[in-house]
Amino acid sequence: MTPSLSQDLKTAMADLPFVSSDLPGIGGVIKAVPEHFKVEETLPYEPCGEGEHVFVKLRRQGWNTMDVAHALGEAFGIGGADIGWGGRKDKNAVTTQTFSLHLPMTMGISDVAAGLKTLPFEILELKRHGNKLKTGHVAANRFSIILTETDPQAWTKAAAIEDRLRQTGLPNFYGEQRFGHELRNIDRAAGVMTRGKARGRQEGFWVSVMQSALFNIWLKERMARAAFNTIIPGDLAKKTDTGGMFVVDDLDEAMQRFATRQIVYTGPIFGHKMRPAGGQAEEYERRILKRFGFSPDMFKPLRAAGSRRSAIIYLDDLTIDRVPEGLRFTFSLPSGAYATNVLREFTRTVTDQTV
Repeated sequence: MTPSLSQDLKTAMADLPFVSSDLPGIGGVIKAVPEHFKVEETLPYEPCGEGEHVFVKLRRQGWNTMDVAHALGEAFGIGGADIGWGGRKDKNAVTTQTFSLHLPMTMGISDVAAGLKTLPFEILELKRHGNKLKTGHVAANRFSIILTETDPQAWTKAAAIEDRLRQTGLPNFYGEQRFGHELRNIDRAAGVMTRGKARGRQEGFWVSVMQSALFNIWLKERMARAAFNTIIPGDLAKKTDTGGMFVVDDLDEAMQRFATRQIVYTGPIFGHKMRPAGGQAEEYERRILKRFGFSPDMFKPLRAAGSRRSAIIYLDDLTIDRVPEGLRFTFSLPSGAYATNVLREFTRTVTDQTV
């Protein structure tokens, strides 16, 4: 590991900007109790009712995803590849999540229900499907979060920030929890990058941490150039309805589509197969890699193909309600986006307690 690389990355990632920085924040405490943080996972498809995998939709609290998977597996004597889930969720929250279990076709749904009866989870639905749930098989997450101990004028201030976010959208930064306490995952990621080879699934995760850090730095620098709410020549844009991507060559036409939210520009998840932007946008991406002594080819032995990530999220369903404990924020986010990035715009504080 190279300490200088780690420190350079941490310095570059510090003080991520806000789109509402000119408005006063409201302070507050996130998740004073677990019941103040609720998340419900939405799958991109419904189980069809037939197949070798039983989809178990459950609600739990005080359990992390891995421990839930282990408990489900023990109930039926299975493990490893026989258990699937779409994404990890926070332990200290009320979470609704779906797991898949590879169980014999001779086992009826009533038998599965009986096998789950002793587990401390609320079983909401059991249904068979032909395929296993895999990482990334999540369409969205619906959040309901209560913020306590807020500023006395919190309601008025929050309304102003909400209006700003509706106008500009939210920068799709990776949440701080991805980088670990005091950004220690960056140290591990730098060590793997320096060695040039990832050994096993855990070190593969450290590589993804590096990719996430580089994306955050790229987006931070774009915002510093006052280019957050605009398209620049060569941007690799994504159609919001179909997901199709294209390099922007007609700037005026692209700006019209961007203004009506038909498209959003994407940022780099660097890898040896990543589709690059073009023109000026590509040059900005190259500068990020060069700054830290990286190149796309370095990701090949690390088995990191790379991808693109939408740079902006639109919070069309964000609502804020007064409740006895404080303010309740309700909103949906696409898979891979972080609720902390929504809340930080309001609180202006940093916490690694949420997902």
